[in-house]
Amino acid sequence: MFILVDPVSTGAALAAAFTEEGAECLHLYDASLRDAYDADDSPRTLLHEDLTKTLELLEELPVTAVIAASEYGVLLADELAVALGLPHHRPELAAARRDKELMVRALDRAGVPTARTASVRTEDELSRLLSGWDTYPVMIKPRNSAGSDGCVISPDRATALQAFRDIVHRRNLMGEVNEDVLVQEFLTGTQYIVNTVSLAGRHLVSDVYAERIDHVDGAPVLRHIISRPLLEPAEAGLVDYVLECLDALGIREGAAHTEVMLTPAGPRLVEVNSRVMGPSLAPDAYHAAFGYSHQHLVTERFLRPDEFVRRFELPYTAARTIAKVFLRPHRPGVLRSIEGARILRRMPGFHSIDRLPAVGEPLKDRYLTTGACGIAYLVHEDEELLLNSLAVLHSLEDAGGFYQLDDQD
Repeated sequence: MFILVDPVSTGAALAAAFTEEGAECLHLYDASLRDAYDADDSPRTLLHEDLTKTLELLEELPVTAVIAASEYGVLLADELAVALGLPHHRPELAAARRDKELMVRALDRAGVPTARTASVRTEDELSRLLSGWDTYPVMIKPRNSAGSDGCVISPDRATALQAFRDIVHRRNLMGEVNEDVLVQEFLTGTQYIVNTVSLAGRHLVSDVYAERIDHVDGAPVLRHIISRPLLEPAEAGLVDYVLECLDALGIREGAAHTEVMLTPAGPRLVEVNSRVMGPSLAPDAYHAAFGYSHQHLVTERFLRPDEFVRRFELPYTAARTIAKVFLRPHRPGVLRSIEGARILRRMPGFHSIDRLPAVGEPLKDRYLTTGACGIAYLVHEDEELLLNSLAVLHSLEDAGGFYQLDDQD
């Protein structure tokens, strides 16, 4: 039996991949996700409220592995796996796999190059810190969150202080209160995603993407990611850097999703997430490009490890390029219609659309990478064809031609 901890967001896709394979799973939810627990109609669910009681229940089951099925479940999955004597990451680095400052410090100790990073709790601390930094802009963001939540590119001291005020003591996307705020040097270059699946500390690179990030109203906005079927030398070096980061953070088993910037000075980590990529893993588009999806490789690693191990001998490549677009409205409003959908479906390389918002509902999360405004997938052998389609699609979005909106009352 496999314990999937907090299978929300793309954890639902991970759970579906295990179900497809006929695996017996128990969906374990932290009490803070009670609504998701109540809505889960899978045959085996459990609400975690007390560690001792949860362990007593799990010890009675033939548990094979405990797997973090979302960012929410990363720490609990580690704790349970260690306690049950099952495959796990290095426990002494558990906090560093969630806390962005501790993450940087772990890399520093391992001799892995990092971006200049500090955390502050008060405006006075931030003022003193900025007095010692001689370059702007700086990135201000929550110390523990996800999906670009609260990230602000601050071009000067006043903007940085205001960003701090807007973030501190607020509840973030992970449901935690921001007691600390992270300050980081602003990294220039191209940002990448490197997804991996690990077995006993050996890391398989599953998919690599370059990201297009626009800066809108002082916030980084992810517009799309596009896969790299063949890696240029600098990109191959970036992948090697990511594997060093995984080792420095003690990641040994299962999925990881790493964001990293290729700067003029070399690769610099943005963050490592020890779970499958979010926020949408509709599997068919990934299979069309790679022959697998991130979540299906995780199931293979746990269900058929002998088959999975053979992948380590194969070079990283893909038959087709895949682009994943984070659709966005040009302004806030209530969705009246989606005229752009019929245009998108006729674009060269179109594959599918996932999670379109409902007509009549307010559109939200315009700046976040939660996928709340929809995800589009394009797949094709010709990368240039996809890039042309992406340019047309983004122009349509920015001109207000994709989503037609009414003003909110």
